[in-house]
Formats: sequence, C-alpha cells, structure tokens
Amino acid sequence: MMWQETPYTLPLVAVAAVTTVAALHIRRKHQVAAARTVSLVLFAGAGWALTYALEMGVVGLYYKILFSKLQYMSVIIITVAWLIFTFQYTGHEKWVTRRNVVLMSLIPLITLLLVFTNEYHALVWSSVTIREGPFVTSAYSHGPWFWVHTGYSYFLILSGCLLLISLLIHSQTFYRWQIILLLLAAFFPMFQNALYLLGLGPLSYLGVVIVTFPAVSLAAAWTLFHFRPGDILPVARGTVIEGMSDGVMVLDNQTRIVDANPVVEQLIGCPASQLIGQPIKDVWPEWVTQMEFPNMDTGREIEIQLHQERKQRTYDVRISPLTDWRDRTISHVVVLRDITESKRAAELLHESEEKFRTIFEHANDGIVLLDSCGTIIDVNRKVEDIFKYNREDLIGKRFFELNFPDMENMTELADLFTDIVNKNEPIPLILVEVKDKSGNDIYAEVSTKLIKRNGNVQGVLSIVRDITQRKKAEKKIKEALKEKEVLLREIHHRVKNNLQIISSLLKLQSTYIKDEQYTEMLRDSQNRVRSMALIHEKLYHSENLLNIDFETYIRSLTDELIRSYGAAEVAMNIKVDTIAIGVDTAIPCGLIINELVSNSLKHAFPDGKGEITITLHAIDGTIELTVSDTGVGIPDTVDFRTTETLGLRLVTILAEDQLDGDITLKRDAGTEFCITFPAQNRYAHG
Repeated sequence: MMWQETPYTLPLVAVAAVTTVAALHIRRKHQVAAARTVSLVLFAGAGWALTYALEMGVVGLYYKILFSKLQYMSVIIITVAWLIFTFQYTGHEKWVTRRNVVLMSLIPLITLLLVFTNEYHALVWSSVTIREGPFVTSAYSHGPWFWVHTGYSYFLILSGCLLLISLLIHSQTFYRWQIILLLLAAFFPMFQNALYLLGLGPLSYLGVVIVTFPAVSLAAAWTLFHFRPGDILPVARGTVIEGMSDGVMVLDNQTRIVDANPVVEQLIGCPASQLIGQPIKDVWPEWVTQMEFPNMDTGREIEIQLHQERKQRTYDVRISPLTDWRDRTISHVVVLRDITESKRAAELLHESEEKFRTIFEHANDGIVLLDSCGTIIDVNRKVEDIFKYNREDLIGKRFFELNFPDMENMTELADLFTDIVNKNEPIPLILVEVKDKSGNDIYAEVSTKLIKRNGNVQGVLSIVRDITQRKKAEKKIKEALKEKEVLLREIHHRVKNNLQIISSLLKLQSTYIKDEQYTEMLRDSQNRVRSMALIHEKLYHSENLLNIDFETYIRSLTDELIRSYGAAEVAMNIKVDTIAIGVDTAIPCGLIINELVSNSLKHAFPDGKGEITITLHAIDGTIELTVSDTGVGIPDTVDFRTTETLGLRLVTILAEDQLDGDITLKRDAGTEFCITFPAQNRYAHG
C-alpha cells in the first residue's frame, strides 16, 4: 500500500480526534436520550473523517475505493441518528420506536449492501478513476442508486429541520439561538454537499467532510455544553404544564384567567379557549367562595372542597406571585393538588396507629422498641409487669444497662446486638436471664426484628416472652428425670445380677447331670440367660439408658459363646452399622444371634475351624440382621420352620412375632439366615 502526503490528512485526523473526545465527554456527562444520540452522531462523524483521511492518503485505486465504502457506514448512521435526535429534542420521543427506526434504516442498509457489492452491478458508482493533481485523488461517476440514497438522506435531514423550524416559531428567545445553531449544523453540510455534487466548490475534488463536519461537531458540542439539553426545552409548556397531574392556572391582577392546563379545564368544565380572559369569579364561583376573594394572600396553603364527577374531593391550593423586573406583582400562579387520597391515607394511618397502640399495649408478650444504638424508645405494659419497672424507668436507657446477673452475660448480649445491627444479619432467638426491680431472677426468650428504611437499620423491635415459670418447671422435671435415671440404672443392675445368678445356677446344675444331652440343654439355656444379662449390663454402663451400642454388645456376646464352646479356631467377622438399638429390640435380636451362633459352633465345623459372619445394616427404613457361616450347612431335607430343634423354632418365633419381621435361609456354601424387620421406633443412628 503506497502512501502520499496531503495537506488534509492531519486536519482530518485532528477532526476525528476532537470529535471522538467530544462524543466520549457527552456520553459520560449526559444521560438524556438526546445526548446519547448526539454522541452516536459524533462517533460516526469521527469515523467518517478518519476513513476519508485514509482515502486521501493512499495512492492505489483499490484502497481508495475500500476506504470510500467504509465512509458510507458513518454516513447512514449520521442521517438516521439526526432525525432520531430531532424527534427527541422536539418532544416527539414516542415516534422513536423500534419499528420506525427499522423502517427509517431500510434504504440506508440497502445502500450499504449495494456499496460493498458495487463491482457486480455498478448501481452506486458506474466507474471510478484516478485523477491526477497536486496529489492523487479518485473521481466517481455516480450510478442510479447513489441519487436514491442522496435524495433519501436529504429527506431525513430536511424532515428533522422542519421539526426544528416548527419548534423555533413557538419557542422563547433563549431557546431560539439553540435551535438556530442546530439548523445551521444541518443546512451547512447539505449546502457544501450540493456544491460538491455539482462540482461548483472551490475544491471540487474534496468531499464534504473536511469542510462541513467540524462545523457540525462544534455546533452540536456548543448546543449540548452551553445550552444543556437537560434543561427545560421549548416544549416544556406541553410536556410539563400540560402533562402535570396538578391543576395549574395563571391569574392577572384583575383575577382574570391568563392560562390554564387541562386539569383546570376539567374542574371548571370549559375548554381553555373559553376561559382565557374571563374573570375567575364568573366561570368558577365554587372555587372563589372558598378562597375569600378578592383577597389572595400568596405563600399560604389552603384546603378546599370541590365537586368532581358527583364526588367531593379535597384540593390543596398554593398561590405564588409572578413579578416583573421591578419586583411588581403582575400575575399569580395557582396550583391545585388533589389530596383526597393522601388525606384519606393520613386518616387510615391514624386509625392504624391507634390499632397498633392497642395491640402494642395489650399484647400477651412484652414488646420493646429500640434504636440502632440499643436505647429503649418505648415498651408496653407487659414489659412493666415482667420486670417490675415503670415505663419511665426504662425509656432512654440502653437495654444492657438493666440489672444483669453477671457482667459477662451483659457484655455478650451487647456485642451480639452491635454485630447484628452493623452487619445487618438475621437475629436468632436468644435466652436472657435478668433480675427484676425486686432482685428476682427472670428468664425470657427474646425474638428480634430489624426495622429498616432504604436498606439501613433504623431500629429494633424485640418481643420478650416471660418463661420464668417454664424454666422452673423444666428444672423440676430434670431433677425428677435424674432421680428416675438413677432408679432405672439400679433396676438394670439388679436384673443383670439376678440373670447372672440364674446362669450360675444352671451351670451348677449341669455339673450334677451325667447325660450329655441334658447337659447341652442346660448350657444352651445358660447362654440364653447370659445374652439377656449382657444387655442389661450394657444398659447399666451406657450413658443413654434407652439405646444400646449393638456392635459392642455383639462382640461381647460372641466372645462369651466362643469361650463357652471352646471354639478358639472359629473366626468371627462382625460388620455392624453405627446403630443404637432399644432394649425391646435388643433382647430378641440378642437371643437370635445367640441361637444361630451357638448352632453354628455346635454343628457347622466338624474339624473345629471356620468363619462366622454377623452383619447388621439399616436399609430404607428396615434393619437387616444376617448370621452366616462357612460350615457344612443345613441339609435340604430340613425345614427350619417345622424342625423339632428348640433353637431354630425360637429364632422363628422371635423374628416373626417379636420383631414383626421376615426370616429367610440360604444354603449356598454354608448357612445364611437373614432376618429383616421394621426399623421404626427401634433404633437411632449414633
């Protein structure tokens, strides 16, 4: 890409830079819609100047055409955005809809498409050639669509100008200069562009940007920064006065109506054309009689009652004088505000306050209102009853200045209150212990709600519930439960001792029996008694008298059985979930384990070697107890439900009747009994 030096490149770049700075400043400082649109126009203008500078600087025809195409992106933005700006500036924002913007942009978008595809149809430029001179420029022969685009662009600009001219006719002198500058900013580029297209300009080989766009950007910046589009525009009479929800009228010194908005027209029942110039007493006698005419004191507020649509409504009337340069009153502005609803709301608020005060005073719980520093603002009668203080003794004090039983408690509550207010956190229910005025201990539950306004904590509302009697009752119950716990623990101890005596008697009795069969029966009975005694022993030593650590119990029971049968070479594999089982479940489960393990130790291992596995799991609301061995197994011909064996019959009865469960037998690779029973009310996870 070859480059040439021209006297216009740096000025164009400077124009782009200044325009960009102005656009950024407007975008940052002004938030109104019109300012944002002007900033878009300036950004597009900066792009136009920059791409034009590049077109002037390059030498090759290909790059000149490329940068000329890029200029069209800025051109179509400027023309459409100009019309949108005039809509916004003249008070016609309702015309700026998505649908209208799309319709306005159709021809510009078609133009942009045709510009970038001109090589295929030549509708925008029929030919482009290099023109020699002080420096190399490009000469364009325009195709038919170029004139469509030009005409449409002029139409958009002129439409905006017509809106400004209409506004100029009805505007005040102050705003006329603002409008005139905007009109010049639009007409001057159009004029320069026309000269360029006709080849009549002094520099016909130059485009319009270098001459016209500085004027556009400076005029727009001057309009925005000097006259401030955020100020009331000439359309204020229509958008502010006409659109006010209050009634507004202007009276001269003879109390004749000079101006009136639609609200006043509706109240009087006549259009403004019939009211202007008429004495107020002739057209609105209802208002005059309540306003004590002809005296019309200014600066005062008056409430009057007016009938509107067969209903009586209340209006707040304010009268302000208008003076001339000599400070002489030349007219009065009267503003009527409908306060019917606010007056009714005030009455309802008063009624609500009365209801709140009634509820506040007669609540069954104490209610304390504090500020954000913890100072008591108000308390109800219940607080006086609880703490035996008069309201006057509490209001104005900080809550932690009350007579707490110890300094540590007071400090803890004060720190908690400070953290809650500063961090704006939810307040937990807290238990406090204080002394009433007579020195009696008071226990109270305090629930607190933060009072916020605009997200900031303004105060705290605390509900105080006296639980002194409940705490005393709880203390008595705990003492009674402790006595019962001692008694229950002694009962378990004595039951365990009695069962051990029975077990010892059975063992002693077995020494006098020579028949091995009867000796075996006594040993089985002894093991059963021992399994029950072991449960009471575990309960006696347990901190929780309601549940048993069953894993420890199983290990103790199996150790006893192995010693009883002398089966030291049989391995015990115990897999038990962390389950604490109640005594009503533990006794039948212990007996079942005792019978099944004893049965395995006696019959499953002829060589005295093997493995017994006991598992206990909680699964989906049930407890599953499994006892299995790797021994010779039970023959298929033996039905454990109908067998004459006492042990297996006892297992069946305990599983189905005592535990309300099911029992199954698997004979694969040994023997496996599985007992499943409901877990409800039978255990608690540890």
